[in-house]
Amino acid sequence: MENTPMQKISFLVLRIMGSLIFIAAGFNHLLNTVGAAARLEKASFGFLATWIAPAETLIVLSGIGLLLGGFMLLAGFQTRLAAMLLLLILLPITLTVQVANPTGAGPLFKNVALIGMLLFFLVNGAMYYGLDQSRRRKSNSRLNSLRRGRDISVLATGLLLLLGACAMGTSVAQSGPQQLAETNPKNNYAVLISQPNHLKAAVNTAETITSHSTYNRGSLVVMACGRSVEAFVKGSNMEAEFKKGQAAGITYKVCGMSLKQFNIDPGTLVEGVDIVPNGLTYMFDLQQQGYVTVEL
Repeated sequence: MENTPMQKISFLVLRIMGSLIFIAAGFNHLLNTVGAAARLEKASFGFLATWIAPAETLIVLSGIGLLLGGFMLLAGFQTRLAAMLLLLILLPITLTVQVANPTGAGPLFKNVALIGMLLFFLVNGAMYYGLDQSRRRKSNSRLNSLRRGRDISVLATGLLLLLGACAMGTSVAQSGPQQLAETNPKNNYAVLISQPNHLKAAVNTAETITSHSTYNRGSLVVMACGRSVEAFVKGSNMEAEFKKGQAAGITYKVCGMSLKQFNIDPGTLVEGVDIVPNGLTYMFDLQQQGYVTVEL
């Protein structure tokens, strides 16, 4: 049955609007690589991807693929190939980032809807008003159509199985805190202190979250800025707290600018501390890496 002009335009609108999602996502991956990589590393199943390559490398490659596939879909050029490319990028993102997304199931099922749209274009091509139409041959054999239909059926079955795995993963991830702790990567924490007596509170915090499995603690950094650097001078009354923190697995960082401000010789510091040029920018770097940070 011949489609009406309005129906033909609706296919074009679907293709244009759908392609813009992937183009915007591609630009975001390339312009905000650090933030996107941090989200991948913090995702419940992000480790399924990051064992292949570093998170930032994966984000850059996916950004390039999203832009390429998005613009091909927008133009209706090699539409089936573009849909396949975008599916190969979208499925791993759905499995690693959107399954067990703490913001809820909305992002997961948004991706499910996008997968459905890509399947439509994988089966049908650009349909109307695309570059493919200007290049299409006048005749298509029935045999080629049957083969394409068979291949698409196999691919659709595989995609349905993957989506079933997504739903199962969501159920498992939401079944309880203990199971989340088993599947989630370790959480990294950083505490910024500005007064010598803050060290005691930071050490107590480290001991507390270490003893509670729900925190799923990984690395814990104490960043000393301002007058707090005096707590790390040999012989200070905070030396015992310093050693307790080492036993609890704390990594100590001391701000080099603060040492200069209070005329403290780096050679007088206790062993086991690292000096960084600027403590505040170091904390910003940790935030971009996905650390949970707090200032005392």
